[in-house]
Amino acid sequence: MRLLLTLFLVLAPALAQSVEGILDRVEKNLTEPWQAVVRGTFQGPSGPEELEARVYAIPKEDLFRIEFLKPASLEGNFTVITAKEVWNYLYLTNQVIISPREKAQVQGLGFSPQTFGDPKALAKEVSLRLVGEERLPEGVAWKLLGQAKGNQGFAQLELYVLKADPRPVRFLFRDEGGKVLADLKVVAFRRANLTPAALKRYPKDAQVVRR
Repeated sequence: MRLLLTLFLVLAPALAQSVEGILDRVEKNLTEPWQAVVRGTFQGPSGPEELEARVYAIPKEDLFRIEFLKPASLEGNFTVITAKEVWNYLYLTNQVIISPREKAQVQGLGFSPQTFGDPKALAKEVSLRLVGEERLPEGVAWKLLGQAKGNQGFAQLELYVLKADPRPVRFLFRDEGGKVLADLKVVAFRRANLTPAALKRYPKDAQVVRR
C-alpha cells in the first residue's frame, strides 16, 4: 500500500465552496508550526494494524517529522520530510535512508507521508470533489471524495477538513472494491514552538544511506 508521508485536507452552503478554496484555507491556516497525533488503522501484510504517530510541522520551511509509536514493527522509527528529500530512520539497524521526496515511502508501512502536511500536493495525485458536510466529534467538517489519478496504492480517498479551524482531521483510503486500506484521524492538534534543527535531528552514530 502506497498512500501519499503528510499528513492534509448544510449541503447547499458546502457545495458553494470549491475544493481549491478549501485547500487554500487549509494552507493559510497551517502556516505556523504545529504538532499533532495521527491515530488509526491500516491494512498490513497479515491484516489490520494499529497506527499511532506524532507529527511535527514547520510549513514555511516545508519541513515535517513523523515519529512512530505503533505498530511495534515501526516503534522507534521516524520520518523527516524536507523540501526535496525524505529521511527514514530505522531503529533496528540505526540507519537513515534518504530518498527523493517524489518517490519516498515510509519503510515498513508503504505510504508516502506528505499526505498529512501538504494537502495541495495530495490534490495533484487525487481528483477531489466536494460532496457536502459531516458533523464529527471535532465539529462540522467538509467531506471531500477523491479518485487516485495513478497507481498510488489506493483507489479512493475520503478527506474530512474541519470548517471552524481549516485542517484535515480524517483520511479514509479504499481500494477499487471499496475495502478500507487505512482509516487515520488527526488528533491532539496544537500550534507549537518548533525549530528546523529539532525536526532534523537523528542519532550521531546512525549510518546514512542515499537511494
